[in-house]
Amino acid sequence: MTIERLLSVDADVTIDIGDNRVSVRGDGRSVVVEVPTISFAFRMLRSVGAFKPVREWVKDLSQLLTNVGLTIVVRTPGRRLLTIGRDGNSWLFRLFGVPHARQHLS
Repeated sequence: MTIERLLSVDADVTIDIGDNRVSVRGDGRSVVVEVPTISFAFRMLRSVGAFKPVREWVKDLSQLLTNVGLTIVVRTPGRRLLTIGRDGNSWLFRLFGVPHARQHLS
């Protein structure tokens, strides 16, 4: 089944948060959010709130992104951490009710 892309994002934005720099780049079909470190990514996630609301937020976001044919990739300069949306697919995340997300362990 081919999913039509209803949303296309072209972006090149740099955001300074304190001493940390986050870049957001979109190439039309995917958006890459690059954070400086894994610990910074976890601090950002923690600032969103408790685990259950974050899980619900990721679940809703992953479904929305899949519906519009878009993917968000969260990464550090050295590795990919998380894929959410159209290209995200993980049996582990499906167990937690988030079918369109994937954590990259290597």
